[in-house]
Amino acid sequence: MGLSAAFEIGKAGLKIFQVASEVASENIANVNTPGYSRQRVILESAPPSTHNGFPLGSGVKVSTVERYYDSLLQKQLVNAGTVGSYDSTKAEVLQQIQPVFNEVAQEGLGASIAGFFNAWQDLSVNPTGQPERQAVLSRAQIMVDQFHYVDKTLSNAATAQNDALPSLTNDINSTLKQIALLNGQIDTTEQVSGNANEMRDQRDYLIRDLAERMGVQYTENTDGTTDVYVTRGATTINLVKGTQYGSLTLSTQPPTNYTVTAVDAVNPATTAVVDGTMYTAPNGGQLWATLQMRDTFIPAYQAYINNLANVMVNGEAGPPAKPGINAIHNAGFDLNGAAGLDLFTVTAGSEASTIALNPLVTQSGIAASGSATAPGDNANALSMVQLQGQTFTALSSSSFGNYYNTLVAQVGVDVQSAQNVEKQDAAFMKQLTTLRDSSSGVSLDEELANLIQYQRSYQASAKLITTATEMMDTLIGML
Repeated sequence: MGLSAAFEIGKAGLKIFQVASEVASENIANVNTPGYSRQRVILESAPPSTHNGFPLGSGVKVSTVERYYDSLLQKQLVNAGTVGSYDSTKAEVLQQIQPVFNEVAQEGLGASIAGFFNAWQDLSVNPTGQPERQAVLSRAQIMVDQFHYVDKTLSNAATAQNDALPSLTNDINSTLKQIALLNGQIDTTEQVSGNANEMRDQRDYLIRDLAERMGVQYTENTDGTTDVYVTRGATTINLVKGTQYGSLTLSTQPPTNYTVTAVDAVNPATTAVVDGTMYTAPNGGQLWATLQMRDTFIPAYQAYINNLANVMVNGEAGPPAKPGINAIHNAGFDLNGAAGLDLFTVTAGSEASTIALNPLVTQSGIAASGSATAPGDNANALSMVQLQGQTFTALSSSSFGNYYNTLVAQVGVDVQSAQNVEKQDAAFMKQLTTLRDSSSGVSLDEELANLIQYQRSYQASAKLITTATEMMDTLIGML
């Protein structure tokens, strides 16, 4: 071992600490890059050589450029993102429909029902009064309008969820494609011993982003690629398999609801419908929350309102049978002594959207009397008033007002519960993000300290070369 070895060690040091400085610079440049994991240079001694029977070191070399990465923490972030996105989507939709049930700030459906029966109460005091009769018709129309308003608001909310599916599935499909492309780039880079750390970070970040949009599972392979898949019963759908990627497709055009189908990346003939067999709340992310709000939560509220409208108009068959508004009105007589007509018309199955005031019922046609020969009688008007306090088995043994108030309270509870869960999810995600930042995030103070260390090491390597040069000059001068 001679001066040439000293030159080689110094030259290697210059190269190594230049690389180390570049890695530190990369960390500093990406301090605010989402999903970036800080990197560090792992150094090790170069293989020793033997000189005069003694092993002597030959400098330093870069073993690898390692990224700070915790696979378990990545999986927790993926799962937390899925749950958090489901809960936040649910909370957002519920808050959008909550105002329609706000009985404090506006005269809603509950107030209109009470107003309708109050108008009958006034009519019972003056059965032949034209203002009282007009008030009954006006209040009946207001109640009809409120039923329509509530149903329309809920229908619009469900339609909005359905309309959100094309853009949501397009985003998911785009992300799947990007993950597959990164898989190919990572594989190609690492096959030639390149560094694919940044591409791995980008792919991990995309997987977390994908998991927020839909619940997925993933597997990291030995070749550096990651497979992404979902399961439905015994069927596994590979959304990403190496460099191949599948997709989500939509069938049926509005006004009929979309059906979302997952198509396998390897075998497109293998498909699975996104439904309750694939997901259980909240493990389906934004996609499943959107479908659940469209198909389950909002229709449940609509069914509640439809049931209220149906029982109000038609009563219940029993046993015991209990008349509704139409039956009571039919039992009375108008000012001309004619039997009362149906006061409302409805279509079974969509009562809240189709309920309407019978156009054949005029002021004089309101059947307030209990006798055909006594137009000033108020017996039937009193029967209508008493209906307000009647309880029905079909309404959970409640009156009309109490049944609707129960729904209002339930919506409030649902919104409050969703908001609380959303806050808990956000706190948990913040904690996980803090843990990731503590291990994988870039610390500017630490990187600046490393830069100074690498700078001094670079200067020392340069000094080694300078010293070896002076020694070489001395040796040459002796010759």
